[in-house]
Amino acid sequence: MRAVGQLWLLSFRHAPLAAALLQLMWLAGATALASVPWTGIAAASIAAVLLGSGIWLWSMLLGMDLRGLCQPDSLLLPGFRRRLAWTGLLHLLQWVLLPTALGLLLGVPHALLAGALVLLLGAFGLASGSERYLNLLVWALFVLAGWKPGLATQAALVLAASPWAVPLALLLAALLLRLALRDLLRVEDRQIDSSPLENTQLGRSRSADGAPARRGAVGRRLLRLFDATAQRAMARALARYRARPSALRRMVLVRRLLLPHDNPQAIALRLLLVAALVSFYVVAVMHRQHFDAVMVGAYAILLGLARFPRLGQGMRRMRPNLADLYLTLAPATRADYQKTLTDALLVLVPITALTTVAYTALGIVLTHATAPWRMLLDALVVGAAASLVALAVHLIGPEGRLGRALVDIAVTLGAMVTYWGGYWLLGALGYALGGGALALVTLSFGIAVWLAAQREYQHRPPCFDAPLA
Repeated sequence: MRAVGQLWLLSFRHAPLAAALLQLMWLAGATALASVPWTGIAAASIAAVLLGSGIWLWSMLLGMDLRGLCQPDSLLLPGFRRRLAWTGLLHLLQWVLLPTALGLLLGVPHALLAGALVLLLGAFGLASGSERYLNLLVWALFVLAGWKPGLATQAALVLAASPWAVPLALLLAALLLRLALRDLLRVEDRQIDSSPLENTQLGRSRSADGAPARRGAVGRRLLRLFDATAQRAMARALARYRARPSALRRMVLVRRLLLPHDNPQAIALRLLLVAALVSFYVVAVMHRQHFDAVMVGAYAILLGLARFPRLGQGMRRMRPNLADLYLTLAPATRADYQKTLTDALLVLVPITALTTVAYTALGIVLTHATAPWRMLLDALVVGAAASLVALAVHLIGPEGRLGRALVDIAVTLGAMVTYWGGYWLLGALGYALGGGALALVTLSFGIAVWLAAQREYQHRPPCFDAPLA
């Protein structure tokens, strides 16, 4: 039973704060359900909301943990599957069986249906936590519900009143569990390792032990497409360098090695994929709603800055591999090597500024914004300055997960405040005066932060040790 207890505590080890809050939600839901004889049926509704949302998030967290735990070497351990099954029964008993039995004992209306729906939410959370593509299903369901909200409400009422509602919920839960466990418990060879600094913005994430996560068929095809562009870009850069060696072409080679998915073809492909998803969302849902089109630029900056936290994490994970690069480059001093890395990574600033402007332009077209040039200029200046700051702080920032998260929040909030302030400034002073003032303040700050971070990074000795878990 010790192994079962360790498996149950898995979420507390990886996300202690979130796990504690979700357990408090379960406790609050159970307390509300137990108080039904004194507080009335309203407490049962509160309990259903707490338990339903709690088991969804708890199961999603558990699915993400299991995705890192259920690796081939773990699955071959004696008794691993049996202990995993006992852990699943404990979760089932806590979140579903005990609340449902208590509801039936207290005579709560529709207690059995509520228990089946809670189980369905738990199964969906586990499946979406272990198989990320299922999150797209939630998005599609919300899109359909937003398209015909009245029809969705009527369908939900009809299903709730049907005697087939409970069996249907149990059947769907069983299918989702089967889908999740089929991939989690399948023993297969690990995928070929890849660069921690790659960027597809499609989530080639890694498990807790650094192994590549399992991908669906569509995800594997897209990643093969991105990998093919990286191979072609590396081959072209290598051929050009061999034909006529120079410092510039040597830097291009380093960039193709460190940032394989930041070549022109991959950037264009990434923009097309994001444009297709955003266009579908706006056409399907947002045309029914009125919202401020200026927010498009803020969303574009958020998408652009989302790359840098992963960059900081990837640089730490890539340290052992950078020893080979150090020996290959054979720098005269350690500072020269550190400067080569910073110069290579600096290309992410114009790439981020370009993608931010492209996303903003797409949003302007889809939302028919009334001040397109004002939004584009604001997004360009703020995106470039925020990219410099984000690259600087994630390059020399804290090592711990909490410190990196706080730094990321600070950079993101600063970029959002600067974007809205810049938009107001452009409207108040005009494009020439307002744009000049905005560029002077933001770019001066971004360049100063970057130069200071670059100097600090060059003074640090190269580190090739793997980061502590």
